[in-house]
Amino acid sequence: MQNLIQQLFQLQGFERKTQDELELYGYCEKDRTSYWLVIHGEPKLSPEYQAKLLSDCKKSTLDPALEKNINLLVTWQTDEEDDRTKKLVHYTEEDVYFFKKHVLLYTLSEFEALQQQIETNGFDIVFRNTLSNTQTFTEYKLQHKHQEGGWQSLLFRLAIKVSAVTLQSSSKADLSSLEKNIKDNILSSSNADLLVATESSLVDTTTLRDITPEELLASMTEKLRSAGYELDC
Repeated sequence: MQNLIQQLFQLQGFERKTQDELELYGYCEKDRTSYWLVIHGEPKLSPEYQAKLLSDCKKSTLDPALEKNINLLVTWQTDEEDDRTKKLVHYTEEDVYFFKKHVLLYTLSEFEALQQQIETNGFDIVFRNTLSNTQTFTEYKLQHKHQEGGWQSLLFRLAIKVSAVTLQSSSKADLSSLEKNIKDNILSSSNADLLVATESSLVDTTTLRDITPEELLASMTEKLRSAGYELDC
């Protein structure tokens, strides 16, 4: 996991600021400054330990902006996500002192499966193309729904916990697929007719930025009443 995290930050333009055991990554441009410190294992973050970590980070760079722009990522390999683990993650991430904290949980099987994807397709492809692929997201949602692990779950967990990861823009095909999924969900709803009529009332309003919210509501209400719907407003 240590090598994967280093590659991930380097892919986003971060530089490792230290050559020793301290895993500190930094990104400094005129419009953006961000630092990430990475540690591994079960989070045992006493105030004294956190103070030492922050002090070590400040010694590694002369940037005065570090203290206000530093995140702490804790990668923690577990066998399962039991109540104790959930409570410790919540407690750690709610602790606002010294660092903004993020705990990445993963199992060995999830990590090995993601590594296999990287070896097969390449690191850049997995974290740029595969991550933004709608099929990958669908598989992730199914895993999350059934509380099952998989490389897709770990991939999205990395994207969520490491906010430095940026997603590629969706392709036209992805957007078309998303639009189809939305329409299918609307048509399968118990209020399908009303939802379709509501959508139509918005589609007919082509100059949304030129009218007030009150005018928009009045226009939608009038069109829905014309379509035979009784409204209280």
